Amino acid sequence: MTQNKSKLIQITEQSHDVQLCIAYATEHNFTGSIIYPGSDCYLHQEAAERLQKAIDLLRPLKLRFKIWDGFRPLQAQHALFNHTPDPTYVSHPDSGVRPHCRGIALDLTLIDQYDHELEMGTVFDDFRSLAHHGNDQISEEAQKNRLLLAGVMNLAGFAPIPTEWWHYQLPDTDKYPIIPDSDTPESLLISR
Repeated sequence: MTQNKSKLIQITEQSHDVQLCIAYATEHNFTGSIIYPGSDCYLHQEAAERLQKAIDLLRPLKLRFKIWDGFRPLQAQHALFNHTPDPTYVSHPDSGVRPHCRGIALDLTLIDQYDHELEMGTVFDDFRSLAHHGNDQISEEAQKNRLLLAGVMNLAGFAPIPTEWWHYQLPDTDKYPIIPDSDTPESLLISR
């Protein structure tokens, strides 16, 4: 685990027993473009500690997390919002809450002991009402899995947002400052 001056902790598969599949480091995301030049994952120290609690809660169930995103640089937030300027799903880079840019948000799902994703009713970054918490148009299995994810994350101290079953963040976002690009790990910054 490494740490920088903004108290960002690197989350690795080895340090946290998670599967990393950082979506914005590939073209397999809603923009169809690579947003991050590297596939590292970072979280604010407090979020990393709470993630570890959630990992510990899952262990007896033989389940783990697959993480698609953690800390997000401001320049990446601009790129995502420029592609999809809908604050219902993408926080405005200048005036929105921007929990990813504070290092306190995660996009994730559950995987079983064979690394298969549990059924959640939609894919990650599905910007339809089917992805909203409480949607009853998804299968019973997907509803149960979403509730399991929500319960574990809640017990660990994370809060959901209503529109994305995969997104969890620390409450009281204003307590955590936006991390400027000058304090961002280089592996996440696009060269200009």
